[in-house]
Amino acid sequence: MAENKCAARLEPSSRDMSELKNRFKPGYDWETICSTMLEHLMCGVAIYELCPDRVRSLYFNKKYYEMVGYTKEQYEQYADSVTSSLYGDSAEMIFEKAGRSAKTGETFYAECKGRRYDGSDIWVLVKAKLVDFIESEHPVFLAIVQDMTNRKLAEYENAVNLERYRILEATSNAVTFEYDIPDDIMTFSYSGGRADSANRSISNYAEVSKRTKIVYPDDAAKFYAALKKASKKPVSCMTLDYRSTIIDQNSYRWVRTCYSSVADASGKVIKVLGRTQDIDNEKREQQRMIQLVELDSTTGLLNKLATTNHIQRLISEKTNAKSFFAMLDIDDFKAFNDTYGHTVGDRILQVFTERVRKRMDFPHLFARIGGDEFILIAYGQENEEKADKLFNGIRVALQDLVVEGAGDVRISFSMGKAVYPRDGNNIDELIAHADGDIYTEKRTRSGKIGATA
Repeated sequence: MAENKCAARLEPSSRDMSELKNRFKPGYDWETICSTMLEHLMCGVAIYELCPDRVRSLYFNKKYYEMVGYTKEQYEQYADSVTSSLYGDSAEMIFEKAGRSAKTGETFYAECKGRRYDGSDIWVLVKAKLVDFIESEHPVFLAIVQDMTNRKLAEYENAVNLERYRILEATSNAVTFEYDIPDDIMTFSYSGGRADSANRSISNYAEVSKRTKIVYPDDAAKFYAALKKASKKPVSCMTLDYRSTIIDQNSYRWVRTCYSSVADASGKVIKVLGRTQDIDNEKREQQRMIQLVELDSTTGLLNKLATTNHIQRLISEKTNAKSFFAMLDIDDFKAFNDTYGHTVGDRILQVFTERVRKRMDFPHLFARIGGDEFILIAYGQENEEKADKLFNGIRVALQDLVVEGAGDVRISFSMGKAVYPRDGNNIDELIAHADGDIYTEKRTRSGKIGATA
């Protein structure tokens, strides 16, 4: 009976926004609803109706279909029961959380696992809010759906690798060492039950280790600082990660040293003892995972998540120093994709990135935070005039930008600026201020906005 009532309330033929618009309650205008639904342009947007025995779809945006790998027609089989495309545990979780949210009015989050059209698994993060601008006898939710499959796979792979490395560390060979401080002699013991196990002693270690660069130059400062500290005062079970030729005398590898220092009866430190383990594979895997999660695959720049975290850390430091932000938006980028294809679109992003990078000096930050949106953060500028000089230099560098495959069409862009803390005390306020500048620039620009011949 409940199923028939739900079907009677809404029988959409295409689930297009034009049909849904007819059910908006009085007082809710079209622009308000659209701005609410489209604020996350890189995410799937969905509207669901929570019936007693199923979750019924009222609307999906284009990004949602792209994310799950279905065309609109192919996904129709799940439209009246969206959770049937999910695995059992995920479907039950959606029902449970949506039911609780319908009673409390609180926004709920759910990590769900489902199936794409090609049969592969997909993990999504659903953020759903109860809304009242749709007429229905059942609770209606507006949801933002993000693809988190890569992150989940990375977490799983990382967990497997970490466990693998724990096993390797417990069973593989390691190097123990003993540093005789008064005589300045370091003795390495290469054990592990091998027939060719042997000791290696180095006299005048303090001088020889620096001259022969046993420790990788970039890690030398922290290594010798730790050794100096342990030589002056007893320490116990300290650890240090660095690159060294201790394990393989022909190449630098990441190692982890666990060490302690021993004092004589008078309290004077006379020995530093420890064990050094090869962790090179583990370190490189961690670095690869960080790149997978934090870098944009097309441009190699930091992605939106990593940039947001970076800016939040910058703001949390609560210094009085100003930071200068610039938002860059490629004009009519969607038109380029539609006209010339995504390969040319990706090339536009890459050439655009290369041009900007050539005009930048360390330690400025340049990142991609959306499909055609970039952000530049200028550090160490004495005043706004200096920052503007940098930003204007980028404008010059991007003039007459033409990309192979796009004919003779010139790529143009718009720029908006913001100063922290003058224009905002958080990332949302700063981006909103810069977006305002971009909007003004687009409106005041004469002729066609975007790509011009």
